[in-house]
Amino acid sequence: MRLPKSSAAMAAAMSVVLAAGAQVANAADTVLRFATINAEQTAAYKDVLEPFARKVGVDSGDRIEVALKPLGGYGKPADLFAMVERGEIEIAATVQGYSPGRFPQSSVMELPLMYETAVSGTQAMWKLYQEGMLDRDYASVKVLGLHVLPPYGIFSAAMPIETLRDLRGMRVRTPSPTVAMALARLGMVPVAMPVNRIGNGLDSGTVDAITYGWESLTITGGAGDKQLVDQVKILVDAKFAAPALMVVMNKSTWEAMPADMRAVIERHAADLTLGSARLRDEGEQAARDRLRGDPQYTYLALTPQIRTEMEAAIQPAVNHWKAAMARQGVDGERLYARARELARPFHTASR
Repeated sequence: MRLPKSSAAMAAAMSVVLAAGAQVANAADTVLRFATINAEQTAAYKDVLEPFARKVGVDSGDRIEVALKPLGGYGKPADLFAMVERGEIEIAATVQGYSPGRFPQSSVMELPLMYETAVSGTQAMWKLYQEGMLDRDYASVKVLGLHVLPPYGIFSAAMPIETLRDLRGMRVRTPSPTVAMALARLGMVPVAMPVNRIGNGLDSGTVDAITYGWESLTITGGAGDKQLVDQVKILVDAKFAAPALMVVMNKSTWEAMPADMRAVIERHAADLTLGSARLRDEGEQAARDRLRGDPQYTYLALTPQIRTEMEAAIQPAVNHWKAAMARQGVDGERLYARARELARPFHTASR
């Protein structure tokens, strides 16, 4: 039997209403916009951030949707922390160094020769946070994770490096002002340069060498159609220093969430800290082993004697950092001593 036109129209309208109702019923109670500095093809995005977003959704019974977008999806990397503070996005995975002077306490983890693996450095940093020694840096946000990258090597385009004396006068790209101070104490000329200009800097001779990660060296584009790894010849396994990173959430959004939903997020947040560190260490070791065995490169590791000499040479930079902390009302002496104390046993345990 055919329905009258008016009845058919009513049935169609009811179908639309029911479908809309089903969509509303399935919609998440909370949508968390999650921005990151990681590109979509990186391991950090695919193996850490995407699983976190997925697990939070499933564990919350789809009450939480983590709307993750890769590099540039919500804004420029340097703007992400401020966007979280203002509530323009809810979560960001970014680098403290993009906000110069904003994270003085956390800069202790960027001091040279502080730790030897991302895991040992990350465990030390997280313990500092738990002990309240990084309280000023993150008072305006909810911290979901803090971690560090594996300490960088020093890679030269042509100039040979066998002793500390060979570093003198080299123009070296530096990742942060803290690292720059130490490089200067070793006689190098630090040059601030964004990642996208490193290749051209090496090609033009603006810099002679770079402090950078082993894995990043193999996947970062250089000058023209080259990779950075194609532009260097001398690989020094210095384990020098590297940036700290964070995953932070808008504080008001966090405090407004029900306790059971906050528990879901915190349950999976551990992967944003140690999960990231382990992934970075694995990638770093694989890249180091691969390049070390490649005859087109000269691989050099710091001997214990050279490392001791380097520690002595950079001590004035550490003292300068402590004085700068004191001027900001931070007990740099205590913070530095505690960070060193924490990083060493964690390093032994992670072997």
